[in-house]
Amino acid sequence: MPKIDYRNQAKDYLKQARAKLAAGDDQVLRYVALDLRFAMEAVTYDRAQSYPDELPPSEYRTWQPKKLMQVLLEIDPTADKDVSLAVGVEEEAGVQAKDMISLGSETVFNLSQIKKHYDAMGSYLHAPTLKQMSESPPSPDKLRKRCVEATDYLEKVLASPIWNVTLGIHTAMECADCGKMIRKRIPHAQTKFPAECFECKATYTIADIGDGNHQWKLDEVEAPCQCGNPTLLLRRDLKEGSHWTCKSCNGKNSLQLAVTQQASGDPS
Repeated sequence: MPKIDYRNQAKDYLKQARAKLAAGDDQVLRYVALDLRFAMEAVTYDRAQSYPDELPPSEYRTWQPKKLMQVLLEIDPTADKDVSLAVGVEEEAGVQAKDMISLGSETVFNLSQIKKHYDAMGSYLHAPTLKQMSESPPSPDKLRKRCVEATDYLEKVLASPIWNVTLGIHTAMECADCGKMIRKRIPHAQTKFPAECFECKATYTIADIGDGNHQWKLDEVEAPCQCGNPTLLLRRDLKEGSHWTCKSCNGKNSLQLAVTQQASGDPS
């Protein structure tokens, strides 16, 4: 999938929001909120694009920033953390250089900011409910204050000299079933963790075997046959309708749902 320039889209939405805010007209505040929500979506989609080998394709349809950021945090617990980068020449291997040159800092539009502003603004994009009108009618002043806060934060995010920094340690291998390359981020302090091929859905268990090496084990299950010789099936294929031919007796087997009736008086 080609990379989309969401970052510049976010800048355009933010520019439009700034112009509308400057007009000082309460009647257009809802349109300011809409522009800012678009900007929040765009910066989150841009962040998601920095995990091309790790974000499941099924999540490409996720449009809510909060849900998408939660998926990214499952992949990388630091996905919404601000970061600073600096480089330097080591005088001794493994020892930080005495002189470091800063490359800049990144401000991320994090999950906390998404929760604080995105849903709150959404309430102004619909007709107020009966409950809202009786308890807390929409306030232009509150909306303007929230729009200014969100705008200021988005300005910091989009002014960052570096962005989408996603450092991590990975392990990779070709899928044993379809040959597609699978790349998996190594979770901190975990000696075993799962992986899945996005192409064919085959699953694996990855184990840390020391010295920076990892062993990938294809998830397989023994499927029985009447001849007594089981066949190894991918766990992915353990579902109704799956069928296979026994390599020992050449018998054709399939997995089917079945209903059995208990004998009368059977306490179980």
